[in-house]
Amino acid sequence: MSYLKIENMEITFNSLKGNFTAVKNIAFEIKKGEIVSVIGHSGCGKSTILNAIAGMVFPSKGKVVLNGNEVTGPGPDRGIVFQNYSLLPWLTVYQNIYEAVDAVFTKKSREDKDELTEKYLKMVNLWEHRKKHPKEISGGMKQRVAIARAFAIDPEVLLLDEPFGALDALTKASLHIELLKLWNLTHRSKTIVMVTHDIEEAIFLSDRIVVMNNGPAATIREIEEVHLPRPRNKKDIVNLEEYKTIRERLLSLLVEKVEVDKSDFYKGEVAQTVIG
Repeated sequence: MSYLKIENMEITFNSLKGNFTAVKNIAFEIKKGEIVSVIGHSGCGKSTILNAIAGMVFPSKGKVVLNGNEVTGPGPDRGIVFQNYSLLPWLTVYQNIYEAVDAVFTKKSREDKDELTEKYLKMVNLWEHRKKHPKEISGGMKQRVAIARAFAIDPEVLLLDEPFGALDALTKASLHIELLKLWNLTHRSKTIVMVTHDIEEAIFLSDRIVVMNNGPAATIREIEEVHLPRPRNKKDIVNLEEYKTIRERLLSLLVEKVEVDKSDFYKGEVAQTVIG
């Protein structure tokens, strides 16, 4: 049974140059506890879809339904982790998490909020760094704070917008493990939707991978199932035939064949460049 459903969604933005359709005919369902990645070339509307689930962008057509209710705006049932960490620089590591917990759990006591904050800081091995400010810690540590903060507010759905894109390979691999540890500690009850450019990352983390066509007016090209056994070990799964098959399939789907219409050479700016 689907927990999160996107029904025939189209998102069009108004601009000075007219209407711009980012995505159209987007329809897929996600079960509770699934990890689903959305991949595709830049400009294919991956983040637009994520923002629609978050309630920060509204569909021009269709709708997003979460647990039987149409999404009409942001809410604490959806936590978001961005690529740029989004930590408040004037607050310590501890305070960045506590402020989120305090805002969501208004009826909890100070002691309970402190306990939650401590719990998730320890889960990501940052308790010893709790008094530091964001400028005093590394990029990987900042992202661990952002992930801990997202889990600390106990969202039903965790939305990840290229959260590891700016990190080096070793730090990224470490954070993949941290993310799955947190997911497992919730008995895999958290539904995770992640946007990424990284095929290996998508395969390692996901149950399914949504592959987008190029934009504008991007659509879903295909949805790939990932049946690799859990728990997953990166050193082991890369040698599995299924891993190799999925990887090759995704690579083939993302290969873009650029065909130039010869008539374009005689029109507009292209014609001016070629002729003049």
